[in-house]
Amino acid sequence: MRVMETVFDKCLIIEPDLRIDERATMTLLYRDDPEMKRLLGDFTVTEQRFYMMEKHAFFGIHLGPSKLLGILSGYGLDYLIDLRKDSPTYKQYRMIELTADMPRLVYVPSGFGHAFLALKENTMQAFAMDTKAPYEPASPVHYRSPGIELDLPIKDPILSDYDRNAKMLE
Repeated sequence: MRVMETVFDKCLIIEPDLRIDERATMTLLYRDDPEMKRLLGDFTVTEQRFYMMEKHAFFGIHLGPSKLLGILSGYGLDYLIDLRKDSPTYKQYRMIELTADMPRLVYVPSGFGHAFLALKENTMQAFAMDTKAPYEPASPVHYRSPGIELDLPIKDPILSDYDRNAKMLE
């Protein structure tokens, strides 16, 4: 594993270890070993999820526990939003393209918002969380909040009521 980039001094874009042979490509998402501890600190997987998404499904800005995620199939845009009120980059965001053809992992520590937009049918995301890490209860922030206003490349994303009715950040 190799850190390709650090965003907002805490979020990581990671090139995972791959093993490729005539059968398949294996991507290492997480392993409890010294190298992962060096990269992710005290991150401990306590919950895993897989999301299979429709094209244009949008998971709005969620603030919650630390997360490690990657794309297993499809293509989408991942958004990291600095929601640390005392940060000089407060309300700034960074968009990262994620595709199964070029595996990358994104580490989002608590204190940062995270959003994702699927741009291909049947995009599958692997998502691991550390729910034991200190964090505020998961809460949505509206993606059109003043000062954030995420730039989505589509006009009408598919939103849940949870995200559609999210609070506007002042």
